Amino acid sequence: MGDGAPRIRRAAATALVATLALAACGSGPGGGTPRPTDPREILVQAIHATAVVKTLHLHADIGMTMGGFGNGLDRMTASMDADVDLVTRQFAGRSTSQMPGALGNAQIPARQTSDVIVTRTATFSRNGDTGRWTKMPGGGIPEQPTNTEIATMIANLLSNPAVTFEKADSGSCSLGTCDHVIAHIDGQTLGAALAPLVGMPLDDATSAMIPNFDVDVLVDQATSVISEIRTGYSAQGTTLQVLLQLSSLGEPVQINEPPAALVDDFSGFGPDGVGSDFLTPEPITVPADGEPAPSTP
Repeated sequence: MGDGAPRIRRAAATALVATLALAACGSGPGGGTPRPTDPREILVQAIHATAVVKTLHLHADIGMTMGGFGNGLDRMTASMDADVDLVTRQFAGRSTSQMPGALGNAQIPARQTSDVIVTRTATFSRNGDTGRWTKMPGGGIPEQPTNTEIATMIANLLSNPAVTFEKADSGSCSLGTCDHVIAHIDGQTLGAALAPLVGMPLDDATSAMIPNFDVDVLVDQATSVISEIRTGYSAQGTTLQVLLQLSSLGEPVQINEPPAALVDDFSGFGPDGVGSDFLTPEPITVPADGEPAPSTP
């Protein structure tokens, strides 16, 4: 149970990467192209149309339940709102996680809020209870695979006969009125598609552990842009549910590093754990409510 928080954070990161991958898959459809009616074609066109959006606001809800604990100790949730620059693959936002109040004899805060800024070179995070930021090396979604390579991988996945589709009733969504497409994805097929995306082969045992799951996608009828993605799975006593919503397409966003005076820089730590280059700024007085984040989701 102790690894629940990292698993939620990994799930949130995976969810965000999946959205960026869908939204970075090549050029959009030609002007005046009639909207398709086949659900597979609707989703393929949506991937291309979303790709031309340079910025967006992303809302994510993630819930995880691990069986065997009961009394509410098996349920963890996280939500995030972020401004995303799809061109540079950077984002700034705020996440809130809801965890069990106790793990064994350890008492932990039931609700935690964190700000995060991911630039091309570093990741900055700030707990909601403090005004100071922590800087760690590395940031941004990696430049490899390229958008073209991602587009090819997703197109191959969608064209595989093992992936089936259905079209549900249209309805309202975050962007207006949306088509509703449901993709039924086979775990083995997804494993084969993920291997080149993650840069390593997946052996038969690993692929066999990937469950089958459905992906509900809402596609704006006016623009063919993806409005919402909802998915999840249940395997080996663990249930995961993910909701992603897109809005504020193309609106300006500012993703800047926090003020240097409020940053504790851990980027000087080497592989051996010795932080000879670690910089600890002089203590400063921080207002009770902290400094505002450089980018407000």
